[in-house]
Amino acid sequence: MVDTRRLTTPPTRTRALVIGESLIDIVHDDRDGDQPQTREHPGGSPMNASIGLARQGIDVQFVTELGADQRGDLLEERLVREGVDLLVPMRAGTTSTAIAHLRADGSAEYSFDLDWSLGCGMPDHRPVDVLHFGSLAAAMHTCCDDLENTVRDARATATISYDPNIRPAHDTDPVTARIRVERQAGLSDIVKASDEDVAYLYGDETHIAIAQRWIRRGACLAIITRAADGALLVTAEHIIDLPGYDGAVEDTIGAGDAMTAGLIAGLGIVGLLGADRREQLRRIDERTLRAVGEWAQQTAALTIARPGAEPPTSAETRDAILRHVARTVAA
Repeated sequence: MVDTRRLTTPPTRTRALVIGESLIDIVHDDRDGDQPQTREHPGGSPMNASIGLARQGIDVQFVTELGADQRGDLLEERLVREGVDLLVPMRAGTTSTAIAHLRADGSAEYSFDLDWSLGCGMPDHRPVDVLHFGSLAAAMHTCCDDLENTVRDARATATISYDPNIRPAHDTDPVTARIRVERQAGLSDIVKASDEDVAYLYGDETHIAIAQRWIRRGACLAIITRAADGALLVTAEHIIDLPGYDGAVEDTIGAGDAMTAGLIAGLGIVGLLGADRREQLRRIDERTLRAVGEWAQQTAALTIARPGAEPPTSAETRDAILRHVARTVAA
């Protein structure tokens, strides 16, 4: 059960920098065979994480690329409306897209039309407590070394959060992808991946063994999400198996990104972000870790109950947790 004494106050004004792609999700929903639907909405894992962080009350700077077209305008308008501080060196070309086909359970299969060249000379930004990176931008060969150097430099002052967000349509060689992911995990304090990610990268290796790999490489906290089956949280001292939340599933787009936002927000609430808190994060106690994990999981649960990547505010997460606790006590 969530320790409500630890996670029922709004987070302090945590400062975050997110680096990665913005794109348009083109979602084909054929679940109603008689009336298939196609809709477009802003997306991209780092963009979703940026919006999720902003809604959790975090001061967000977002380094990304936007096309010089109407879709780019839509992305910019959305980010500005959400209070995200955009750091876009130059708008050029066409906006990247992800085509998602929804399965019967609401999960999505993706293909991508993506251009990413950022990383070669990052724009200036204000000091931050946490840097989040990953997804397709971290997998692109163009300027990958520069992106990793930026992350290395940021470790002097910030907690590093990483979500590999593997897409087999892009990462066609699991061996090459695994080498890159383990290298980037070694630069990070928090590594969060899905069960689909790790199945592609590591085959039948157990989730605990995979998470412990990342811990041995230097991560303080490793998380593997398992959709309706909850999440596994692993540190050098603790292994916590969180059950899933029961509830409606509209679609799962943006669920992992909402989990990332909730994790960072939760760690901000308990004062475990920033390079000067790295050793405290590494030694996080089980009770606090469970509370942070449940905050993140509830943030994701609220997101999948809505169409598209629409993460909750910190107040919505807090209220949902209190309702969940009340139901548990009443039962």
